[in-house]
Amino acid sequence: MSVFKSYLRQLLRRLKELQEAEKNGDTVAVKQIIAELVEDTQKGLED
Repeated sequence: MSVFKSYLRQLLRRLKELQEAEKNGDTVAVKQIIAELVEDTQKGLED
C-alpha cells in the first residue's frame, strides 16, 4: 500500500506541474510531461 501511495504522490506532483504548464501556455512542457507520464506508466505495467 505504501508503494501505491508513493506513486500517487508522485503522480499528483506531475499533474500539478502539467496544470501549471498548461496555465502558462507552455505547450512544449505540457507535451513533455504527458510523454513522461505515459512512459512511466508503461514501465510500471511491464514490471
